[in-house]
Formats: sequence, C-alpha cells, structure tokens
Amino acid sequence: DGAMSGTSGQGKRLEAIQIRLTGEMANQFDVYYRVHAQSFGWLGWAKNGESAGTAGHAKRLEGIEIRLVKKGGAAPGSTANAFVQKDGSGQSSGTSQSVGSGQVVGDSQLSANVSFATGISYHTHVQSYGWQSWVSNGAMSGTSGEAKRLEGIEIKLSNQPVSGSLQYRTHIQSYGWETNWKSDGAMSGTSGEAKRLEAIEIRLTGEMANRYDVYYRVHAQSFGWLGWAKNGESAGTAGCAKRLEGIEIRLVTKGTAAPGSTASAFVKR
Repeated sequence: DGAMSGTSGQGKRLEAIQIRLTGEMANQFDVYYRVHAQSFGWLGWAKNGESAGTAGHAKRLEGIEIRLVKKGGAAPGSTANAFVQKDGSGQSSGTSQSVGSGQVVGDSQLSANVSFATGISYHTHVQSYGWQSWVSNGAMSGTSGEAKRLEGIEIKLSNQPVSGSLQYRTHIQSYGWETNWKSDGAMSGTSGEAKRLEAIEIRLTGEMANRYDVYYRVHAQSFGWLGWAKNGESAGTAGCAKRLEGIEIRLVTKGTAAPGSTASAFVKR
C-alpha cells in the first residue's frame, strides 16, 4: 500500500522482489511482475509471491513491470526463468545454478538460458517531438490525447535466440504502403515531410517465425485503440485519412493467446 521497500541513502542495489495480494483481492486477481536484471536482461514473469530477479549473483535490478490480471487470466508472457539463484556453495565459477524453472545448469551453460530475455524494442518519431525513447514488450510508444501523428518507427529484437529477422512496413499519407520491408532497427516512414503513418504490418522470418508470434495494435485518430493484429497482418486504417498516434507491440511464444481482442485491427475504405 505505497510503503517503501528497499533502502535509502545506503547505495544498495535491489536484486529480487516478491509481490502478492491478500484477502478478496487475491481471490479475484493475479499479480504478475518481471524484472530487468544486470547481465541477464528481462527475466520471465513471476506471480503471486514468487521470486523475480537473482540471488547470489551480485546483479542489480534495472527495471520492473507489474500487471494485475483477472484470476486465472493468461500470463503477459513467458513465465520461464523468472528467478536465477546460485547454489548454496557460494562459489563464483563453475558452480551449479538453479534457474527459475528448477533446472540446474553450470555457469558455462548460462548463456543458453538467455533466450528467456528475448524481447522486442521500438520507438516512434512523433509530430513536434521527434524520436521518443525506446520502449519494449507491450509498452505504448507515441502520445495519448495530444493529436500528434506518428511519422516514423524503428523496431528491433533483443537477445534473439535463433536465426531470423523482424520486418515491418508502414502505410504513409499520400504514398500508401512502402514497397520494401524494413528490418532490424531501420526506419520505416518519412523524415521531415510531415506525413502521417496510417497503418503498419510487422512480421518475423526464419526460425524466429517458427518459435514466436508478434502481436501489435495501434491507436488511430477518431477510432482509438484498434484490435490486435499479428504476423504481417495490417493494423490501422487506409483510405480514412486518419493518423496513427500510438502503438503497442508484443513478442510471444508461438501459439500463445492474443493480448486482447483481435477484432477490427484494420479499417479500410
């Protein structure tokens, strides 16, 4: 209920966290949370009092995401490897480590488990403001309630575990759909032309497409948030002269349920 957990003025890092609900709230909701840990990146989602982070590694927490969902609702993403802990020996090299799933691996194998941190990052070029900071894994990029158009976008994968790439293209005011797909952080859209983005398509290729689905939805002028599109489907509008104002993108394990409704992801006139 808003009290501080941690220390103040001692220069001490947080390394892990547990969060739980009580009473009737615990009966009706699940609380999910994941952390970005030094060297490991984003770990898996923990819930309802489970540990998230590391212990025995001397690694600081650098970021956290927390979500409240209806009881029994799907996890926001992979729940594997939410907590990484060294064994009781306390040795630093060649020791066994228990990863969140309970699997025990050696230090030399730890790189094989970095796949749990696989994610997607993106940022947008917004009218009047220019390029925003990078966000990731479902966070909104753009603005809300400011009537500002998106003019460009860059998207990239992080900690990619297998071969393949991320490709995307946008529907641009006056120009229509871009002919060529952009990939791996290149800019899609225009710069210095005051042209609004109206729609977007995003897809994975290679082995990444076999292991993951990419979901995305946009906030379009007059329409608000549209439904979730995935794997190269169109999201936004065409022929309506409506600007995109915001976007959310998520990378999920193949076959995982959509983050929300997939109805009306694209409106065309």
